[in-house]
Amino acid sequence: MIAPYLLRPIIVLGLLALAVGPASTLVNLRRAEFSAETMVHGVFPGIVVGMAVGGRDAIIPGGAVCAALVAAALTAASRKPRHSEATTAVLLTAFFSLGIVISLRIGDMSGQLESLMFGRLLDITPSRMGTSAVVLVVAAALLALTWRAQVAVAFDREASRVSGIPVTWIDVVFNAALGAIVVAASTAVGVLLVVGYLIVPGAFGRLLAAGPRSMVLLAGACALVGGWAGFGVSLLRAPRPLSPQACVAMGVLVCFAGACVLREIRARRARPRPDACETARETSAAGGGEQQ
Repeated sequence: MIAPYLLRPIIVLGLLALAVGPASTLVNLRRAEFSAETMVHGVFPGIVVGMAVGGRDAIIPGGAVCAALVAAALTAASRKPRHSEATTAVLLTAFFSLGIVISLRIGDMSGQLESLMFGRLLDITPSRMGTSAVVLVVAAALLALTWRAQVAVAFDREASRVSGIPVTWIDVVFNAALGAIVVAASTAVGVLLVVGYLIVPGAFGRLLAAGPRSMVLLAGACALVGGWAGFGVSLLRAPRPLSPQACVAMGVLVCFAGACVLREIRARRARPRPDACETARETSAAGGGEQQ
């Protein structure tokens, strides 16, 4: 039987994969990787304040407040006709710098900086697991309920607006879901490593999938298999201790590397062989000579 302290991370990683499937797919389709990075770094001040005020159990509420502010700022920035990544970069720098300053200002909390950034997968308590589970399920439900509109906006914002889709509200839902996933995962894999979960699975699905729906399934599978496999590797005996969070992130990256190899193998098989091309040309030339 699996020990409770091992079962809780497995459950959280499974629910994270459920929410990451559609979220990472939309990040890839929207080309919103930089916005996802901004969301990941932007919630840091709220997480620091939450931990300073109420301990690790207050990380999610504190991060949620900051995530709402970042989501509102990203949505407002996306509405500008000449939106550029400069605005997003300013948001990322401002929020993350504020979090670092607050963390260092609170003297007895500065030692927890590494824990806040990279998480503690084996220290998940039942209460934090329950809160994370609720937040991740809500994020997945938001994206599922607006999925068709999300895909339409990802492919063509102007056509979606003309067809009557409330693009601004779709952006709000998308950014809110990203913020919820970041906050829920921060107690497990930290606010920095979660960016890999928002970007890599979607890229994995993009390499192998034939459409958005299959991208969601493949992205979720990448997050699930990579996360569980990496967590399993971290439990193996090694000369030096392995970080569970780093192993989980590496597991997802290994899945992506495997997808790159598989994509290359498919591409090589699809290419016509030189000898086959020469045979086809000779056959065509012979057929033309007979007709003459």
